[in-house]
Amino acid sequence: MTALRAAIVFALLLPPAASPAVAQPASHEYEVRAAFVLNFVRYVDWPQGHRTPPLRICLFQDNPFGKYLDAAVSGERWQGGPIEIRVVDDARPVRECHLLYVPATATDRFLSVAPEVSKTPVLTVGETPRFLTTGGMIQLFVDANRVRFSINHRSAQSAGLQVSSRLLRLARTVVGESEMPRQ
Repeated sequence: MTALRAAIVFALLLPPAASPAVAQPASHEYEVRAAFVLNFVRYVDWPQGHRTPPLRICLFQDNPFGKYLDAAVSGERWQGGPIEIRVVDDARPVRECHLLYVPATATDRFLSVAPEVSKTPVLTVGETPRFLTTGGMIQLFVDANRVRFSINHRSAQSAGLQVSSRLLRLARTVVGESEMPRQ
């Protein structure tokens, strides 16, 4: 496990008050985001019929990670099976994904297919506030040179996903729980 991945895992296990977000230079922002994406799947439970490997991490229309997501999943396993990364363009192949990452540049296109995607147990992770407020599940963002995240718990529950209370406690904001900002 890389030092960066170990630091993020450690941060996810700390209580919220003691959990600083991971600081990083702007050029490595997507390296940190890749580690977050990988760790999100460890703190979410899919419905019974959707726990079968391989874990499919899908990128909507674009790969903003470059080599970082491939590096983060290299050698990792999920439910005893491999992890695959795919780029998808529309809602039909999204149904085969476990996690869908939506870069900021693809938000408008995603919102046109979001109603169809929301009917499936796919963890959606995006980059814009609008993504989160229109039904996306996790928003990754940079605040004070740190990658942070907010969760739309209501959207995750509607899709049949169970988000760990540990992950909910670490979120900056949780929509659908207390809907109160967190420190």
